[in-house]
Amino acid sequence: MRIENYLDFGKIPGISGLIFAQGSFGIIDGNVDYTRTVEKEKTVFEYKGDFVRLKSEFSVKENGVVIRRDSIENLSSESIEINSLLSRFALDGNEYEVYTQYNGWQHESRGEWQKLVTEIRAASEGIRSCDGATPIMGLHNLYTKKNTVFHIVPNAKWQISSKKVHFGINEIVVVEIGFCDKSLRMKVFPGEKIELPTVIFFSAENKLDLDAHRLHEFYNKTYPRKTLPIVYNSWLYCFDKINIDELKKQADCASNMGFEVFVVDAGWFDGGEDWFEAVGDWEENMISGPSGRLSELSEFVREKGMIFGLWFEPERAGAESKSLKKHPEYYIKGGFLDFSNLDAIKYIFDIISNCINKYKIGFVKFDFNDSIPIDQSGNAFYRYMQGQKEFILKLRERYPELYISNCAGGGYRAELGQGILFDSFWISDNQGPYEGIRILKDTLKRIPSSLIERWNVQKYCEGITAYNTNQSGRMIHCNDATWRFLIGIDDSFSEAFIHGGPMGFSCGLTAFPQEYKKRWSEVISKYKSDREFYKSATARILVDSDSIIIVQYSDPKLARCIIQIYTKTNYSKSLIIYPILDANKRYLFEGNILDASDVIENGVVIDNPSQNSCRTLEFIKNE
Repeated sequence: MRIENYLDFGKIPGISGLIFAQGSFGIIDGNVDYTRTVEKEKTVFEYKGDFVRLKSEFSVKENGVVIRRDSIENLSSESIEINSLLSRFALDGNEYEVYTQYNGWQHESRGEWQKLVTEIRAASEGIRSCDGATPIMGLHNLYTKKNTVFHIVPNAKWQISSKKVHFGINEIVVVEIGFCDKSLRMKVFPGEKIELPTVIFFSAENKLDLDAHRLHEFYNKTYPRKTLPIVYNSWLYCFDKINIDELKKQADCASNMGFEVFVVDAGWFDGGEDWFEAVGDWEENMISGPSGRLSELSEFVREKGMIFGLWFEPERAGAESKSLKKHPEYYIKGGFLDFSNLDAIKYIFDIISNCINKYKIGFVKFDFNDSIPIDQSGNAFYRYMQGQKEFILKLRERYPELYISNCAGGGYRAELGQGILFDSFWISDNQGPYEGIRILKDTLKRIPSSLIERWNVQKYCEGITAYNTNQSGRMIHCNDATWRFLIGIDDSFSEAFIHGGPMGFSCGLTAFPQEYKKRWSEVISKYKSDREFYKSATARILVDSDSIIIVQYSDPKLARCIIQIYTKTNYSKSLIIYPILDANKRYLFEGNILDASDVIENGVVIDNPSQNSCRTLEFIKNE
């Protein structure tokens, strides 16, 4: 990939140059000179002024992915202030459509294309890096039909914009990515270097999924995952109504079915019945809920051969918490732990470490259920996120085997930067299969499959008999975050849905009919033999419509391809699907050897696709 195709050095303000910077040192726009050097696999551009040094480093990876890392360094003997700091790209042509994603509770990763007329901007709207939007932008050139996709690795409150810029009689499209400049007044100390958000970008042939497999391949190779666990979580089973005896029954059943981790979610801590207001102290509730029996449950879980896990929200404290009253200096107004304060980091690190040691925890789920729109310090939460990173790295250093799951009111912090720190994401509180597959396939455009937890949330209901069956009841799925919206789907849909990343259940296992326990035990056992494939698999979206979604998982060499065909409302007699295969090879498919070139050209016919179901196909390269 030729990086110069995305840069302009014509010295035109607002268009040219690599970095736009504005602050107490003045304005640095496109009319400055950069030196260019090649350092091994990097191309480095540098500008040195009287007060600051700007540096841009580009690394081109083998699959065409480009990594851009920019920085600004204070060369003066006094502190400087930054009010705007943006990496700049210039794209050919002037007619584009732009893809962005809205991100909200139960509506994570909702993406749309729109015509670029003036300017389209997306930005995080608070302390959590996916508040209001996700850090991705795709551009589709309406002339060439080529696509460019930009992924941001946030290290602060970020923004990205695409805009048409007029100069003379011409127009050009400029993309700028960096710190959100709303209320930005970042102080940079003498000799300090500030890193901009890393940008991952590449050219994409496929507009449907923006060649997400390129990102997945790079990311999986650079940041390999731990073994994908099979997890039970208590939240959607009992919410915050913790009963140790009932959880022991669930743990016993989970162990027999092949689960490896058993997690107690919110509600185990002291402070009252409202768990949202009771966070901060992380002391066990000795009167209600666990009633001092959490260690007993941990021992029971571990005796059953599983890892014990616990939910925390380390970045927040309730108004009546002892932590906030004892150390108000550790908290930002509103009860948010100040991760830019080293003493505050040590304070929460010691509390979490004590809990890990006391309850012998091997899995933690860190949540973050509120937000602040503006960083009052003017740093766009840059120093806050530096501290949060230090906190997680310290935990990993002390507890290298600890599995850390990231939740933030669902998917408010599910992005590539947090994926480097955490093992996986609870990407939404909406764990229903219908909205869940929508959230999943849109999130796959910007996050590898192995980072995304899949959850099965269902209950057995006696007395609900489907037409033309002999069953006395059936399985009903939660289709939102609260069990207020229910749905019935075929078992094949839920079984396929929870493949691809860490596999989770959050429901009453003991109430499952025996045949369902047996069936799920077999699914879990089979997944354990397949999860090494999914740990490094890339994902492609083959079809995306209101009634049919088709996702393909493959290894980078397309030696094994697993295709999931999700059908909702469907009345067609047959479907023809077109897998992505190695065109010069032959594949084993359902007992037959097929030429990949023929399959690519003519597809595979699927007869009588059922409604509310999933058909799973597998192609194995026949070497």
